[in-house]
Amino acid sequence: MIKKGSNKLISVYWFIILILVAGGIVMMANVFYSSPYDIRSTEANILSTKVANCIYFGGKMNPALIGVNGVFKQEFKDNFLSHCNLNFDSDISFTQKQYYTQADFYLFSEIQPQKSFELSAGNKNWIADCGIKTSKPKLPVCYNNSFLARGPTGKIYLIKTLSIVGNVDKNVQ
Repeated sequence: MIKKGSNKLISVYWFIILILVAGGIVMMANVFYSSPYDIRSTEANILSTKVANCIYFGGKMNPALIGVNGVFKQEFKDNFLSHCNLNFDSDISFTQKQYYTQADFYLFSEIQPQKSFELSAGNKNWIADCGIKTSKPKLPVCYNNSFLARGPTGKIYLIKTLSIVGNVDKNVQ
């Protein structure tokens, strides 16, 4: 005796299982890709590292920054972005620049470091938002870094860098 209805019944269950599995995959992909990634802290860290490498790399201070006599060159300060190969022009048309970086040079002494030079570029309006501690993602992300560097005359400098990334419209929703 041959039962023809059993094959049709199995194929109905097979299609139901197939639809459930496909629906589960679509739901998981939707949940995974629907939340945006906020990579501003990584961008700020990379920006700070690029500035630090521009100032002091391979155990030597950038020769375009400080002269042999230990005086900071104004030309480096005026063309800071081009010397460090940084481009703060964003691909999206914002009304203001979305990046800011600053490097403060302190002559390191045993008593107290004395500020001797400063480099900065970008949107200075972001600095005021760095001190605010909040869970709101609509504020820029700030990253502070500091390191010691030996100048060409043998003087030791404490260099503090501040990097700020806005990009609120692009990274945060």
